[in-house]
Amino acid sequence: MTGRRVRTEDRGLVRVLVVDNVAKRNALDFRALDELEEACAAAARDGVRCLLLRGAGEDAFSSGFDLAEMGRTSRAGLRPDEAVERVADALSAVPCPTVAFLNGGAFGGGLELAATCDLRVAREGALLGLPPAKLGVVYPEGGIRRFLGLVGAARTRELFLVGRPVDAATALAWGLVNRVAPAAGAEAVALALADEIAANAPLAVQGMKRILQLLEGMHERGLSEREREEIAGLRRRAFESADMREARQARAERRPPRFRGE
Repeated sequence: MTGRRVRTEDRGLVRVLVVDNVAKRNALDFRALDELEEACAAAARDGVRCLLLRGAGEDAFSSGFDLAEMGRTSRAGLRPDEAVERVADALSAVPCPTVAFLNGGAFGGGLELAATCDLRVAREGALLGLPPAKLGVVYPEGGIRRFLGLVGAARTRELFLVGRPVDAATALAWGLVNRVAPAAGAEAVALALADEIAANAPLAVQGMKRILQLLEGMHERGLSEREREEIAGLRRRAFESADMREARQARAERRPPRFRGE
């Protein structure tokens, strides 16, 4: 269908989801997130054996949520962070294994969706980063938890508090990605991994994926209502701040932001 943000390509037993917004480095807008959620549900219904997520073109997996829609809400009344979290949950709920092919830069919500996948293959030279501190945003608790599970507390603090992107080689050393492939053959490496997974016994891999999710969840303490209210307050204060407006203005004017802590 023309004009869609997410294309679906079936390659044998593997279904490829392509985020197609090349003009904005495959930025995620509300339409793309709605289509990704629909595609995850379809993969579950269709009995897909392995799902591979990538960005269109050769330069970007996803630049994150589209800043042009930051002040808006979705058709369902969701804020950008809530919409990203909803898709991450849908991606996590897909029964079959999921692979993210980082064919280029992955930032913010785009990197979170990659982190939600079971495995990640990065193209050599790709940059990965979490820029909320540079945008005046307090990232949601669910997203931060995903990175804690992947790279631990020290690396998660560095990713979020410094906000500087890391290259694919560093991401591999940290455990943020599973493999780094030469640029010329990176897509073939990612597809070969997905094909290998898809050739395994479906009930076995799906069962082990679910057990792994349950075991990971055992180590997560649920937040109290008071803690959830505190997090909501921190995020609301940042979202409504002058610093966040300054960050968006600075981006538009292509200059460093002048934050004042208000």
